[in-house]
Amino acid sequence: MGIDNAHYYGWEGKLHSPWWATLSIVRVALLQVFRRKSYWLVIALGVFQFLLFWVIIYVLTQARLPREAQRDMFEWFGFTPTAEGNEENGYIKFMQQQSIVVMILLAFSGSLLVGADFRMKSLPFYLSRRVDRRHYIVGKLLAISVIVSLLTTVPALILFVEFGMFTPSTGYWTTNWDIVPSVLAYGAAFCVVLSIPLVTISAYLQRMAPIAITWSTLFVMLGRLGSYMREATDNDFWALVDPWTDIRLLGKLCFGVFRDDLEFHMAAWAALILTAVCLVCLVALVHRVRAIDIVE
Repeated sequence: MGIDNAHYYGWEGKLHSPWWATLSIVRVALLQVFRRKSYWLVIALGVFQFLLFWVIIYVLTQARLPREAQRDMFEWFGFTPTAEGNEENGYIKFMQQQSIVVMILLAFSGSLLVGADFRMKSLPFYLSRRVDRRHYIVGKLLAISVIVSLLTTVPALILFVEFGMFTPSTGYWTTNWDIVPSVLAYGAAFCVVLSIPLVTISAYLQRMAPIAITWSTLFVMLGRLGSYMREATDNDFWALVDPWTDIRLLGKLCFGVFRDDLEFHMAAWAALILTAVCLVCLVALVHRVRAIDIVE
């Protein structure tokens, strides 16, 4: 049968850069997650927490309480809109609480977004086109980063806009404008620290149960180990074994708020540890994506 009879024709349009394919990978990955009804149960937890903070801010700003009483009420609810002295502001605490929901969601979506490509032999389909492993890896990292941002960075920015909107003037926005770049920097750190290890673990383990167990072990067991070692040796730096502690200290580094000099030094070490872990995971991921089993 001739090629014309099979209705195969060459592409006559303008070819775009292969980097545009990363957007398609992101779109498909988001559709895979948001089409699963079971995942919406976890997402609902994050949305509920955001709505809770939204209501607290609305009620306390509209109650017209004295400044000190209003601040005490915000502290009681765990959300201080400004950072005075060495205190953490509420945006760090809010994003850390949201990260628990993100961790649970990523533990169950790693197999769907990445592991299935290796398990179902879909990776050769991606790499058989103009898309190479760079575009595939960046697309998957961006997809997970979008999910992380939708549950952490975007709600935190909305709360910042809400608090300024319900105050009598624009003084809150102009006085605390540095919160916006701090939230964006912390959100970007969240995306990098969570997406690279998750994609790497999912590429090697592929199935949901091993990925979820390994992911949970990293964030639960290492935390317990760091706590025990710190109590046994009376050395606070053992807390850096815990990834959650490292991420929290990285947030304080982004916001520039520290309790004392020790916490500042620990934050610097936490940034170095997380950078080293991400680099090792990235090298392992590049090696894994290159190893394609085309013929069994």
